[in-house]
Amino acid sequence: MIAPYQRRFSMFRKVTLTLLAAVLVAGSVTAVPANAAAKISNGVACSKAGATTKVSGYSYQCAKNTLVKNSKLTWLSVECLSAIKGYTAALKAKTDLANVSAQTAELDAQLTTANEALAKTSAALDSAKAQINKSRATLNTTTNAAEKQALAAAVTKLANAILILTTSRSKLDSQVKDLISKKALLASAPEQLNANVTDSKASADLLCAKGF
Repeated sequence: MIAPYQRRFSMFRKVTLTLLAAVLVAGSVTAVPANAAAKISNGVACSKAGATTKVSGYSYQCAKNTLVKNSKLTWLSVECLSAIKGYTAALKAKTDLANVSAQTAELDAQLTTANEALAKTSAALDSAKAQINKSRATLNTTTNAAEKQALAAAVTKLANAILILTTSRSKLDSQVKDLISKKALLASAPEQLNANVTDSKASADLLCAKGF
């Protein structure tokens, strides 16, 4: 037979255990605030466009992810936003260079004109050099004063013409080389731009992944 004091002790222990359990349950419930918000990261909804915040040293901005169709306002890291801008710029560059054939034809026309001008200038320069050499030779041998004076003036004019033609030929030569470089760059541009679009999109997808 159980003594009265033992029954009272048993009941007291049961009540104590029940209260302790209740306290523990209450503690576990109140450990998380009722108004606790989701941890800010890529893809977490926000309400004010342009709002900014920092979490563990990382900066976020409330904006729409243009990589996602019909996107709503969510928190996006600054790295994500920068990657999106890079991808957008790569797409624009690719679009701007859509008509490569037309641009190549235009460069070809400019190159033809520049080559023709270079050839004419080079021919004129060679002719001027030949004339000045001939005039100098005659100037050195003639004894006629009037002829000497005329030849001296001719040599001066030819020297000036040679200086101008030399400068012009140098500029035209640089122009031709520049056009050739542009044409080569244009020919390789589509492949490079496609690679830029692919790479920038991959970076944006990675940096804008939800939870980051």
